Amino acid sequence: SWELRFFFFFGCTEAIVRLIASARSSVQLQAYTFTSHPITTALLAAQGRGVSVTVVLDRSAATTAATSVLVTGGVTVYVDSKHAIAHNKVIIVDGAHVETGSFNYSYNAEYRNAENCLILHDRAMARAYSENFAFHQEHSSKL
Repeated sequence: SWELRFFFFFGCTEAIVRLIASARSSVQLQAYTFTSHPITTALLAAQGRGVSVTVVLDRSAATTAATSVLVTGGVTVYVDSKHAIAHNKVIIVDGAHVETGSFNYSYNAEYRNAENCLILHDRAMARAYSENFAFHQEHSSKL
């Protein structure tokens, strides 16, 4: 079974932080833009709880302060330079939950843009997204 939850304009960051906080074994994140302090903090907290956190970013996000904080905090971060733009915005948690949508993981996405995020609670969907994550991770470079 699956469940849909829509978060329009305000609230995506909070929903994503809660999703990451619920992680028990793994978090896989693909991002085009990555500058969100609350999401960075949630990922580091998950890593600190022993959750395996792996991130695949577009090359434009490789030099952000948030990315640097993740790498310094021990999070495994890759850069997908194979594509003109690695425009994925996906988080897979524990192989069972998927967050996706137009929402970039940034302050502007939360407070300035018209954005959406969708959280799916479906293992089959999470498996498909994890396979896509692995495909992109394979051709990406580790920071």
